[in-house]
Amino acid sequence: MALELRDRETGVFEAYEAKSYRPLNPVARARPIPLSPCNCCAAHKKAICASLDGKELTRFRKLSQVRLVKAGQSIYREMDPANYLYTVVSGEARLSSLLNDGRRQVTDFRACGDKLGEHNQGYYTADAEAITDTIVCQTPLPDIRARLNDMPGLRNSLMDKMEYEINQMRSHLLLLGRKTPIEKVATFLVERAQKFKNANGDDSEISLSMSRRDIADYLGLTIETVSRTLTTLKSNDVLIIPSSDRISVLDMTELKCLAGLEP
Repeated sequence: MALELRDRETGVFEAYEAKSYRPLNPVARARPIPLSPCNCCAAHKKAICASLDGKELTRFRKLSQVRLVKAGQSIYREMDPANYLYTVVSGEARLSSLLNDGRRQVTDFRACGDKLGEHNQGYYTADAEAITDTIVCQTPLPDIRARLNDMPGLRNSLMDKMEYEINQMRSHLLLLGRKTPIEKVATFLVERAQKFKNANGDDSEISLSMSRRDIADYLGLTIETVSRTLTTLKSNDVLIIPSSDRISVLDMTELKCLAGLEP
């Protein structure tokens, strides 16, 4: 490639032939740039946008906004106008409802890839609060409704999510209505281990980002019963409790049997 360079003193242009240089690593190839930041999102493969790619994913991203919710803060309140559908990108959120006398029922815990925003007649049906610092991706509900016909993948993902949540709700009703305290706690731990097992399939380490009170209100038990049951499981060498937010399962087969589940 020839360039013309001018001498500062004489003002004369001189031709200069640029040298070609070999790349430091001739085998290296240019990496493709993702079409959308959504491709790099930790929740993308589990979220309602998982089936979208290319132009559809770019269009969906333009509709959405990312929001940080600090631990203990509200994402939305029960009976707030349902304006957005949320996807948990990182962290964990708690869904709950309050009775008139102040008693609370925790209905679910939502983590990376899970959606938030269940509503009825235009209003949210539960309180959604961040247990830890949580990042959510919020998309206006009117925009989602307007594009369901144009994005069949999005519609199918929403249907799959709702089907999964209905099955989870049915299992939780069975747990609340028929299981003993030790069966409830064991079931909770098994389900959490399966949901958060690592890439190698190891489900022996269970992270508990929620408090014992949250667990009690989720299982329909008292805090004392939850703590006593965990101590019993520890005494029977089913698990160990290194810290209040972490449990290591020593015998998953026994834990599943105690939960009334198939090993």
